[in-house]
Amino acid sequence: MTRQRIVAAFVETLEDEAADDTSMAAVAKRAGIAERTIYRHFKNRAELMEAAAEWIENSLFGYIPFSTPDELPTTFRELCRRYDRHPQLARALALTRAGRSMRAEFRRRLIRQHRKAMAPLVRNLTPKEARQAEALAAYLNNTLAWNALREDFGMSSAEIADAIEWATTTLMKDVRRRDAAAAKQATPAADASSRKGRAAKP
Repeated sequence: MTRQRIVAAFVETLEDEAADDTSMAAVAKRAGIAERTIYRHFKNRAELMEAAAEWIENSLFGYIPFSTPDELPTTFRELCRRYDRHPQLARALALTRAGRSMRAEFRRRLIRQHRKAMAPLVRNLTPKEARQAEALAAYLNNTLAWNALREDFGMSSAEIADAIEWATTTLMKDVRRRDAAAAKQATPAADASSRKGRAAKP
C-alpha cells in the first residue's frame, strides 16, 4: 500500500540521516514514487510525521505498561533492547526537532502514567517535592537518558539499563523515606489538634 510505503520511507530516511531537514523529495525517492504522490496521502509534512510517530510507537518502540514505579527498571530495560535494534532512529527521536515533535504526544501520555504511578508514594510530600520525584522518574525512563549515557559515556544498553535501575531504585527508596517522615510529622499535629478540639468542648 502506497501510504504505508511513504511512512516506512520517511522513518528510514530519518533513521539514516537523523536530520531535521528530511525532505519530501528524499522520502519520495526512497519510496520509489513521485513527490506529488506523497501529497495525495498526506496534506503536509506534519501529517506525515504524525502517521510515522504512530507507526513507530505501534511497531518499534511502543508503550510498555506499568502501574508502579518499581516496574520502571524492567520496562526501561526492555526499551533499551528495542533501541538497540534501531539505535540511529532512537537517536533521531531524542535529538532532532522532527523526532521530538513525533514523540511529543507519546511523552505526554507517559508522563501522565508516571504521575498516576507515583501518586501513592508522594501523598505526604509537598507539591514541590512530589513534582521533583515525578519529573526525575519520568526523565530516567526516557530516550534522552539512553542516548546521553550511550554517547557521552560509551555505555552498552545493558550497562545503561543497570545504571537506570540503580538510579530509579535509589530515587524510589528516598521518596518513600521522605513520604514516611512527612506522614509521621503530620500525625502528631493532627492528634494535637484533635485533643485541643475535645478539650474546648464544655
